[in-house]
Parts: sequence; structure tokens; C-alpha cells
Amino acid sequence: MDRIAFIYGEIFIYWSSIVLTLAAACAACLFLAVYLKKGGNGAAGALAVPMSMLLGIVLARLIHWYCRADSYVSLTTALTDYSSGGYALMGVFAGCALTAVLLRLLRVSRSLPEMLDCMCLGGAAGIAVGRLACFFNAADRGQILEGMTELPWVYPVVNTVSGAMEYRLATFVIQAMVTAVIFLGLAIFFLTGREGKRRDGDLTLIFLLCYGASQVVLDSTRYDSLFFRSNGFVSIVQVLGALAIGLACVVFSVRLVKARGFKAWYIALWVLFAALVGGAGYMEYHVQRHGDQAVFAYSVMSGCLVGLIALVLIIRALAVSKEKAWSK
Repeated sequence: MDRIAFIYGEIFIYWSSIVLTLAAACAACLFLAVYLKKGGNGAAGALAVPMSMLLGIVLARLIHWYCRADSYVSLTTALTDYSSGGYALMGVFAGCALTAVLLRLLRVSRSLPEMLDCMCLGGAAGIAVGRLACFFNAADRGQILEGMTELPWVYPVVNTVSGAMEYRLATFVIQAMVTAVIFLGLAIFFLTGREGKRRDGDLTLIFLLCYGASQVVLDSTRYDSLFFRSNGFVSIVQVLGALAIGLACVVFSVRLVKARGFKAWYIALWVLFAALVGGAGYMEYHVQRHGDQAVFAYSVMSGCLVGLIALVLIIRALAVSKEKAWSK
């Protein structure tokens, strides 16, 4: 149950809605600041904000309806009545990507990768703030942790059935902190990279790599993950996170081969990548069947995912070093 911040007549304003509004404003302002600094089209920036918000809200609700159809009377109600129900963050990602594609196809923006880079930087900041909205409801938490009562690891939630206070893993706080670290890394990459030397689109791929990897493990800890209807236990967020990692690896690997030519030792990099993916996947399988070994499973899974991030960044660095040599 969301905590009410203000009541004005029959209008109820919730704290979580206020935090999410601030997060959206943070993301939009940072996007515009970065996009215009890079010399982006002012008209494209002005159109991108309302378009991405509109498409993001609709797609976020549509995905939530798909996963939680029992929470709505019908699809029509889900898409027309926004006074209740929920949203899926992946829909916001889709809305922003679709906006960038449409503006490029209409030739309003000059570069799709450039706009996506700026959206990722603003979006990372917005997510870090937006996750804190869960301080005011019972969403985005994990299993009960015994003997721990302090942030950032646990946060209390009232059991709706028994009324008892439970101290559950504060997944939303960890997500906010991890995304904040990702934002700082992206900001440093953006600010320190030499204009003209940094390829547009790299920031987007690095964001997808890091954020996708973080969500593969963190979404696994949630008790309210969104699953595919076809099976009811495979997390959509985890699948998309894994695809994001794979996309970054494929793109940077192709650039590596184009820049340096194929070398036999590249196979070792790709085999290591596959092994780390397998290790993370097995740990997900393991923790679902041995919940009492969650600390061990998530530690190994996190180690595999950090290794994946490092490996893909190494592949990118090898490609970029040769690309820079060519550009001199």
C-alpha cells in the first residue's frame, strides 16, 4: 500500500508518485543538458521528452498488464485508467528507444546513437532516484533476512496477511546504489572522452552491458519479478538483461575483428564469455532450488557478471585502440 503524502478533496497524492515525478524530471533535464551540449538539435530534444514520456507510460503499463493481467479488469481499462495498477520499467526503455528511432526516421535528429547515448545518461540518473520510491510502498524487495534490520541491506515491510513486521532484502536500495555507480561511470566516460574520438553509441552499449548485468542478479532477488505468461517463472527482466550483455559483446567483437582482423586467440575470449554466462545461469538455477544457499549463489553469480562486464570492456578496448591508431 502506497503512503499518502497529500489529500486534496477526493484527490490522493502518494509519496511514491512524487519521487517518480522527480526522477522523470531529473532524467529529462539531464538528457536535455547533455544532448544540447553535444550539439543536438533543439527541436529533437524538445520533442524527445514528451514523446518518450507518453510512449514510455503506455508501453510500461502494457507490459505490466501482460505480466499482471489479474490486476486489471481488461486491457482497455489498463490503458485508459491510470489511477491504479503498476508499470514495468522495461516499457520506459522501449518508449525511449522508439522515440529516438522515430525522430531519426523523420530526420528531426541527426544521429540515433547520439540521442540514445544522452538518453542512457539521463535515464541512469532517473532510475537511481526513481528506485527510492519503493521506500513508500512494499514493492521491489527480496526474501526475509534474519538478524539484520539496517539499511542498505534490509527494509521493513508489513505482512498484509499476518500484520507482522518483516525485514526483507532492500533490493530497491541496492538497485538505486548500483545504478548510481553506473551513472557516475558513464558520466566520467562522457566527460573525459575526447569529442570525435569516442564513437557515438558506445555509451549506450556500456550502459546496457552494466545495467543488464546488474539486473540479471538483482531481479532474481525480488519477490515481485515480472514473468513470461508462457511459463510463469522465467523473469523478463533477466532475459532482457542477458540479451543486453550479449548485444554489447557481439557489437564490440565485430568491431574487434574489423579493426584487427581475426586472430585465433579471440576464440579464448569468446569461450571465457560463454563460460561466465554458463556460471551465472547455473547459479540462478541453483538458488531457485536451494534458497538457503542464496548468499553463496548470488556471490558467485555476481562474480561471473562482473567478469562478463570486464571481459566485454577489454574486447572494446582492444578494438578502440586499433580504431584510434587508424584515425591518426
